[in-house]
Amino acid sequence: MHDLFNPRIPPENLTSGRFPVHAVKSDTTEPALRGGRDYALLAPVTAHQGEGIYLVDDGLPLDLYWVSSTLEKGGALSLSRENPRYGARTVGREEFDERFVGIVVADIKVRSERFLANG
Repeated sequence: MHDLFNPRIPPENLTSGRFPVHAVKSDTTEPALRGGRDYALLAPVTAHQGEGIYLVDDGLPLDLYWVSSTLEKGGALSLSRENPRYGARTVGREEFDERFVGIVVADIKVRSERFLANG
């Protein structure tokens, strides 16, 4: 019954090479994603696709932000992070479109590093 409402995504859709994997490097997404341990699967898109988590080129390293629309004129966007230690900021849509790399379509949470350590 569960599959009727949530059809399974064929694994080959995720491993097709269309979706690059980004290693989470900092603590900005904790506790949801842990820096140095977890990964995000990205869809490379060419324009803002609505609310979601985006990989943004905000200087090195690239970082993940929750992006949502604001009520400001001109379509400004709010960029925030999961970790409450980091504040939110607002950017114009043009600036955002120049800086984002992709939208996160899946999280990869590592459970047992020992099986991945030696590839």
